[in-house]
Amino acid sequence: MKSIIVVSDLHIGSNAGLCPPEGFQLPDGNIYTQNKFQKTTWRYWQDFWNKFVPQETEGSDKKIIIINGDLIDGVHHETVNIMSNSIEYQEFAAIQILGNLNKYDGIYIVRGTETHANKGCASEELIARAINAQKLETGQYSDYQLNIMMDDVLINFAHHIGVTSSAAYETSAPMRELIASLIEAEQWGRKMPNLIVRSHRHRFVPVSIPSINGRVNCIITPGWQLKTPNVERIDRMRMPHIGGVVINIENKTCIIKEKLYLLPQPKSIII
Repeated sequence: MKSIIVVSDLHIGSNAGLCPPEGFQLPDGNIYTQNKFQKTTWRYWQDFWNKFVPQETEGSDKKIIIINGDLIDGVHHETVNIMSNSIEYQEFAAIQILGNLNKYDGIYIVRGTETHANKGCASEELIARAINAQKLETGQYSDYQLNIMMDDVLINFAHHIGVTSSAAYETSAPMRELIASLIEAEQWGRKMPNLIVRSHRHRFVPVSIPSINGRVNCIITPGWQLKTPNVERIDRMRMPHIGGVVINIENKTCIIKEKLYLLPQPKSIII
């Protein structure tokens, strides 16, 4: 068995993103520390890596990590909901968190959104180099797409996918992604990916279709950022999904195991 651990949408630097207990040092020398909500997500982050991942990858011969985009929050849309508008300090913070994941057999970085990571996702490339991510055929340490082949199972990773504010249409974009992949593979005589992995939405959505070669799957991964003012504007009731995914490859089949953490219910004002 071989395993791929996938996390995405960390948005480190956001006051709704990941922050460790010791916090981060700011340009003025002060320390940005966890707010009450970040304490919860950090506890989940620790549980994911210390409990869920070891449990689901036990007995695996090879374990790699894919970080599927939006590592930092950046300075975007005139936001004030960030630890610092110095993007270098957000990069340092990401390196501080992700540098602890070097006990696995390789880390691969998929580039996310330029809005968060600078033009060309330069911040994600910088972070990838700093944490010793795997060098790619382009000579870079991050890219917008990755194709991983394990035991004849092909998995395509990219960050972006269409979004929706309606739960009724959450499966529409991943289904379009599957159909587009089928057409592209048939048109050019290429191998159809057995699994397509996307992120960006902060919501876990699995979709699959049958084929002559078995089921073909598309998943959208959960994230690690709580709701922001921008999300509140477009989607009031639904909460983001916090968590990650383990993909186990065995007997030329991929088995998807998601871990989603329940967010506390907002307290009602009792009058």
